[in-house]
Amino acid sequence: MHSKTEVYFFIACAIIFYALAGIAFNPLILWTALPLYLGYAFIKSATVSGSIVKCYSSYGFIIASVGFSLFYHLTWFFDWQGTKTGSSTSALIFIWLPIYAVVLGFIGQFIGKLVGNFCNRK
Repeated sequence: MHSKTEVYFFIACAIIFYALAGIAFNPLILWTALPLYLGYAFIKSATVSGSIVKCYSSYGFIIASVGFSLFYHLTWFFDWQGTKTGSSTSALIFIWLPIYAVVLGFIGQFIGKLVGNFCNRK
């Protein structure tokens, strides 16, 4: 059951990221979608193992990393507070964005693991 939902979620996020980039052909999307790839790998591993702790930790990764990435893509698309037009080099953030999102994702994964351990005890 989770497999179909996961696949649809990740495909929808990839389409949203690509659409928000606003470019017809954007090879950088392969790099900026790194949190999606890792999130999918973590959730797939968690569902195969059936571990509640792994599920919570992978959900923590997804919420933190994909949430941050989606938020920044929306910020860029709508040009909130001049994010896109405020500087001639502002697009360089997309080179570093996946790294920031993955670091935040690992923090979310740790928090998710703590929550999973707490829920698993009960």
